[in-house]
Amino acid sequence: MMIVRVLRSGLSSTIQDLGRPNLRHYGVPVGGALDRPSHELANRLVGNLANAATVEMTLTGDELEWPNSGLIAITGADMSPVTSNEGIDNTRVPQHCPVMIRAGTRIRFGAARRGCRCYLAVAGGFDVPVVMGSRSTYLRAGVGGVHGRALKMGDEIQLGDFKEHASHPGTGSDQSFSAPPWFIRTIDLPSASTVVLRTLRGSHFTRMTDESQSSFLHDEFEITPQSDRMGYRITGPRLRLEVVDELSSEGLVCGTIQLPPDGNPILLMADSAPTGGYHRIGQVITADISLAAQLRPGQSVAFREVSLPEAQQIAAQQRQMLENALLIAGLTSPAGKDVGKL
Repeated sequence: MMIVRVLRSGLSSTIQDLGRPNLRHYGVPVGGALDRPSHELANRLVGNLANAATVEMTLTGDELEWPNSGLIAITGADMSPVTSNEGIDNTRVPQHCPVMIRAGTRIRFGAARRGCRCYLAVAGGFDVPVVMGSRSTYLRAGVGGVHGRALKMGDEIQLGDFKEHASHPGTGSDQSFSAPPWFIRTIDLPSASTVVLRTLRGSHFTRMTDESQSSFLHDEFEITPQSDRMGYRITGPRLRLEVVDELSSEGLVCGTIQLPPDGNPILLMADSAPTGGYHRIGQVITADISLAAQLRPGQSVAFREVSLPEAQQIAAQQRQMLENALLIAGLTSPAGKDVGKL
């Protein structure tokens, strides 16, 4: 049996795939990887389908051991992964490319230098039980992943079948791993400056005062520490409604921006409830959800309006960039099926 062993756990590392999109009518959040392009890229680099399970690490990473050899890929946030084998100098493990790990290798992930979430894929995927059609961990309900919780020291995660394929690295690095001289990174990580999230107007945008409408689309806000996979609480100029009226609960999706009574917006993320009763003032476009997933507490953010046709064009361009990069690297969709969507 092929496994990966957790020697040290990070802040909050969980098993994720593309979630449970078909159960929202039962009140089940979609969940899954927050930064889906990074999750998919990691899988595609090792020959997996887009929906194979990865490890999503948040802010700080784990130390992992491979008792057997295997093919991995690391994408997303820069957590400075290094080999930590006894008697061997620490060697930086490259990101955004396939890496062949030799048996007995240990890799230590540090604190994120840029970004917030790092993704680790292994050829064959992480073979945890399927719950309601997904291997994703939903922490609030304690389901999926490894016993419905974050990874902890001593966990041994079973891997799926590992098969030889064309994306194996062909150049050497050190005695612990080998990797090619190239990498693929189609989406930049957030910088230290204000991050712009492109946004559509929400159904209740015009219920805000004129001043608040202008402030929402032109001023800067800040991600607070009261943020998690369910949503980000955001502070800044207090936004006000012309009339505070009662709303019936209506459908919500990842990227919806709600305005609660305190005037501080909430940006909903993958683990958000399928319905809610706060006013919906905006919707971060699909192509920028991955950027939002890499934001960390204390980071400044601005919302800038785009049209629906622009949002659709941006999403199509983002998808094409990934496909072109994989094609140039000689990597194609496995069996041409289930490549996932951004």
